[in-house]
Amino acid sequence: MSRTVKIVLALFVIAVLYKVAFGGSSDVEVDFEPAEE
Repeated sequence: MSRTVKIVLALFVIAVLYKVAFGGSSDVEVDFEPAEE
């Protein structure tokens, strides 16, 4: 895996955790579209 992909994945994970932390369990249904790369 290239470094750029790892950075993008890390940012994605952080964004999801951020959303869950501030949106509560009702906002866990994140539209998972990892087919961008």
